[in-house]
Amino acid sequence: MASSVFGIGVSGLNAANLGLTTTGHNIANVNTVGFSRQGIRQSAPYPQLAGSGFNGLGVKVDSIVRVYDQFLTKAVEVAQTQSSYQKTRLSHLSEINNIVADPTAGVSPAMQDFFSSVQNVATNPANPPSRQAMLSSAQTLLNRFQVFSQRLNEQRAALNGEIGNTVSSINAYAAQVGDLNNKIVVAQSSGQPPNDLLDQRDLLVRDLNKLIKTTSLPLSDGSINLFVGNGQGLVVGSQTYTLGAVPNPADPESLSITYEQNGTSILLPDNLVNGGQLGALLDYRRQSLDLAQNSLERTALAMANAFNQQHKAGQDLNGNLGRDFWSFPTTNLGVGIDAPKLGVIRPNANNAVPATASLTGYIQDISKLTTNNYELSFDGTNYALANLSDGSKYTLNPAEAAALTTPAGFTSSTGLTLSLTATPAAGDRFTLMPLKGFIDQLAIKTSDPREIAAAGPVSAVEPKAPAAVNTGTLKVSQPDVVAQTSVTTDSSLNANIFTPVTLTFTPDASVVPSGMAFTVTGAVPAVTGNVPYKAGDTISYNGWTMKLDGLPASGDSVTVQKNSSTAVADNRNALALGKLQTSRVLDGNTATYQESYGRMVATIGTQTNEATIMGKAQDKLLLSAESSRDSVSAVNLDEEAANLLRYQQAYQASSKVIQIAQKAFDEIINLGR
Repeated sequence: MASSVFGIGVSGLNAANLGLTTTGHNIANVNTVGFSRQGIRQSAPYPQLAGSGFNGLGVKVDSIVRVYDQFLTKAVEVAQTQSSYQKTRLSHLSEINNIVADPTAGVSPAMQDFFSSVQNVATNPANPPSRQAMLSSAQTLLNRFQVFSQRLNEQRAALNGEIGNTVSSINAYAAQVGDLNNKIVVAQSSGQPPNDLLDQRDLLVRDLNKLIKTTSLPLSDGSINLFVGNGQGLVVGSQTYTLGAVPNPADPESLSITYEQNGTSILLPDNLVNGGQLGALLDYRRQSLDLAQNSLERTALAMANAFNQQHKAGQDLNGNLGRDFWSFPTTNLGVGIDAPKLGVIRPNANNAVPATASLTGYIQDISKLTTNNYELSFDGTNYALANLSDGSKYTLNPAEAAALTTPAGFTSSTGLTLSLTATPAAGDRFTLMPLKGFIDQLAIKTSDPREIAAAGPVSAVEPKAPAAVNTGTLKVSQPDVVAQTSVTTDSSLNANIFTPVTLTFTPDASVVPSGMAFTVTGAVPAVTGNVPYKAGDTISYNGWTMKLDGLPASGDSVTVQKNSSTAVADNRNALALGKLQTSRVLDGNTATYQESYGRMVATIGTQTNEATIMGKAQDKLLLSAESSRDSVSAVNLDEEAANLLRYQQAYQASSKVIQIAQKAFDEIINLGR
């Protein structure tokens, strides 16, 4: 009897002592991040059968377990990856928002100043200081474009460094998880859970989710598998796989993520890398940085191209037609017809570089040009043009595919004309970045103030003495050339612009109320018969328009011909150049240069505001998830203090049992004395 009581007392002492040790361990780790409180799980041993029934044998501690809820822990991981995503995205959006939206040193103020200088030339077209000021203002605008482009390039370079560091950290965390997996499997083979190792691994997984969204799969041996992307294994048991950050084959200035497996590198599309810091960096680059850079490039391209076209439709102080005011890479499509070259076209290095075909192209319609990048692919049968920003894809119909392999090329709905030198191999792909690098190659071509084409190329002339002179009250406004379109292949001037056109007025009773008509000679195509005259009408021939007013007399005439070389006070083309500031040539002819740029600034601002709001919301969700997890798993000092008292009393009680057993044993011994 005494021996069984001794055993029961000792088992109670051991259990209480283990409870005290576990409670002390909890208290010591009250501030340890990721620690889950532990408790002992005890049970009564199988009783011993005696004549009077089953006798208890005390207590045994089955295991030391951690108080843990896998669903609450998973909720923390999910909230953590979203919170980290929004914080990272916001920090970078704030930087780029400060760049593009600068109210004093931005692109919009410089563009406003440039067009103001053009207006000054229109006010006094023969004034040399005004013309020189226009050239200086153009240089300031060019510098502003280049400075902003450089700052965005610096953002991209810094982003590349951050992407590389993040990938290195992901690989380091994955290696540690794999190492802990191995230790946990070995430790758990004893039949008991290695609680502290499990907590360490959970904390590593949580830290990993700060960097990239992972999906975990627990296994029966105690290890876990971690997956990223669309199922790429990052940790499989104790084996780990690595991610890489390498220059994108289509855009070496940007890093892309690769998945390394068995010595093979697989390029992961950016949209497969989700959540966490890395996902935020890639999304920011695709949705914001690319948008800002391409919008800046597009604004510069649209302004420079339209300005060149209008400038070539004017006449300078030397009596010559205007030349290109801005210099940038163009493709010659015929005599006097140029179009902006596409910025970058690269074969996609995921496939063999096409040896049988190369792709060329130009921007055909500025109004249809977007801020997106594209990919042209050929599967052996069909050609497809994919938008790399939103993933949409357009398959060329047979006629379009046939045009693609001709010199004329295929013109897409996005304003790009593309042409292949031959049929490529099946699987070949080409990445198109139409706007990339435009600002780097933009320059001012006109350096002589006299070469600013402020005058109109043609003028209206009435007969002068000693020849017959007009006797009516005809009022002639000087002609303007027909407004330029957003199509870059349209000529700046009509081919017949300098063919003299003469209007001769004659009475015509059928015309009410003027009673006058006129004949036209020199127009292309030819005009036959009388043309009714109405005061205030605008007529248009050979690429110019002109307003007529007043009441001409019979025999009165006016001739539109090449402007004289001494037209120093003529400001018609300068006025047309100034109007370009308010012409809607972008976004489907719905926005001016500044409005289109402003839309980009507004988009970046909206994204920044959204990231701010979402970041605050995700922080609250993370705090809530952590509170829910801590309510189950965190150490509560009040509870642990109660446990200390409970186990202390249990220890003392078990000691008392042993003491009583000792006395009983002594009494039995003394019976024989």
